[in-house]
Amino acid sequence: MAKVDLSDYGYVNARVRGMRSHLLTKDFFMRLVETPDFESLHSMLEQTIYRREVNEAVLMDPERPDYDQALNLNLIAAFRKILDATGGEAHRLTGILLAKYDLLNVKTILRGKKGSATASEIISQLVPVGNLRMDSLEQMAQEREIKDVISTMNGLQIRYARPLVAAYPTYMKKDQDLSILEIALDKFHYQDVMDSLRGKDTNVEMVRQMISGEIDMRNISTLVRIRGLKLDDGEVEQLRIPVGMLSEDQFLGLHRLGDIVQLVSEYPDPRYRKLLERALAEYQEEDMVAFDRELERELVRRGVAMSNVDVLSIGVIIGYIWAKQNELINLRIVLKGKMMDQPQADIRKDLFFIERESAEAA
Repeated sequence: MAKVDLSDYGYVNARVRGMRSHLLTKDFFMRLVETPDFESLHSMLEQTIYRREVNEAVLMDPERPDYDQALNLNLIAAFRKILDATGGEAHRLTGILLAKYDLLNVKTILRGKKGSATASEIISQLVPVGNLRMDSLEQMAQEREIKDVISTMNGLQIRYARPLVAAYPTYMKKDQDLSILEIALDKFHYQDVMDSLRGKDTNVEMVRQMISGEIDMRNISTLVRIRGLKLDDGEVEQLRIPVGMLSEDQFLGLHRLGDIVQLVSEYPDPRYRKLLERALAEYQEEDMVAFDRELERELVRRGVAMSNVDVLSIGVIIGYIWAKQNELINLRIVLKGKMMDQPQADIRKDLFFIERESAEAA
């Protein structure tokens, strides 16, 4: 039997293209929105790649099936399948792309402890596709308080313990403001990731572009959120993720403008101008959530577009990851809308699509 070279993008990308064929289409979503009841909606989902997870959710709790966890389980299986099909540099770069789920999982546990959620409630929201394994995450979720979680992480030699240990005294002094711990995690995570993406290799550069985009979007969102607040320069700088495109002086300068319209018009990178104008229009019509949503959609556009750069590159994997994540966002919008009896037009308005609008869903 021939041995498969898992470091070969040709092999893994062929598998990813097969997985991509199961992504749900715009036409399918439109029909999903039009379903008259949850029984009809469930019947449609049974025709998709989600059928096993949604059926298990109903078996576990027929009255209140946990569709959210079902979606998470499907995502975990899909991303694990990609990781298992890669080796060498392809595996390393895919792991870097998925490392954001380590960050999200640690935050989920901290938020759960802050909100007095049970261990089972926290565990149901975890997506273990990064470097942190489920057994470690479960052990963290079982702890009583945030300080115990950090202690357990330190004992398990989890790298995210370092910024948490350093930030914990400030967290206690500042009325246990969880954002202090989360900012420390963000800074550590993005610095660590960008440090691992050195060199001029094309695949490394594609991953670096996506991570850099995440950082830029985060910094832009922060500037909009803190506009008008009376913060000193040190407090403002503390909120910036330092490995993005904005320098300290640029970040401080934009904050001092105090006005969102000026912030958009004077943003120093012209490549972001049209995006920020679209986001500003959404903000003025709705609110900050709409502004952030437009930033997130830009990352989806960029990620999916990577699929077209080179069929023998990490771009195919990047494209699938962002398309799959967007699919789950759309599914959650539909499910939440149906649960809240939202008008179909309102649900459709919140959906976002990039491609494959007419092909039939698998």
